[in-house]
Amino acid sequence: SPSARYDEPDLAVGEHFAALLGLGDDAVVERGAAPDGAAVLGEVYSPPMVRLVDIMLTDSDNVIAEALARQVALARGEPASFEGAAKAMAEVLVELGLATPEQQPELADGSGLSRDNQISARLLTDLLILAAGPGPAELSGLFAGLPVAGWSGTLLDRHDRPPPELALAEGVVRAKTGSLFAVDALAGVVETAGGRWLAFAVIAN
Repeated sequence: SPSARYDEPDLAVGEHFAALLGLGDDAVVERGAAPDGAAVLGEVYSPPMVRLVDIMLTDSDNVIAEALARQVALARGEPASFEGAAKAMAEVLVELGLATPEQQPELADGSGLSRDNQISARLLTDLLILAAGPGPAELSGLFAGLPVAGWSGTLLDRHDRPPPELALAEGVVRAKTGSLFAVDALAGVVETAGGRWLAFAVIAN
């Protein structure tokens, strides 16, 4: 199940830590700064970027998707905002040859939740083909995170007791799901009976 979300995660983790220390419900947790020379009690690091991409794709985690988009913005000198992320992602798509300055997808956020996003099925398949080819090595990591039909992530239980024609997809389709009100999408790869790999994308309004 999705992890809990907090409006103020820094205070929330402090409250959890206080509870683990047995300080009771009346413990006061507030923001502050450690004095110079204070001992480091512990450190927590983010998982590597490729692992965050895995989690985002497997669980269709919109929060991580938005955070990753804003990391792209920061890496390109843009503000970590909806607008900055959209501009930075559009620039990357042009550099990868997936779009042109004159013809780009309409991007409004990184999570895909905005109804202002307009992206083609062709762009999704072109991205998958590029990732599978001799292009940038960083892109090849996305395949590990794609859910497997009947096996993992958001495709785990969408094949419960499937009819025979759908049962053929189990274990051989890897794809990212996308679902909004009145919109469904699926983009990924599938291995044919002859051992050939195909990229596909379906967007249904």
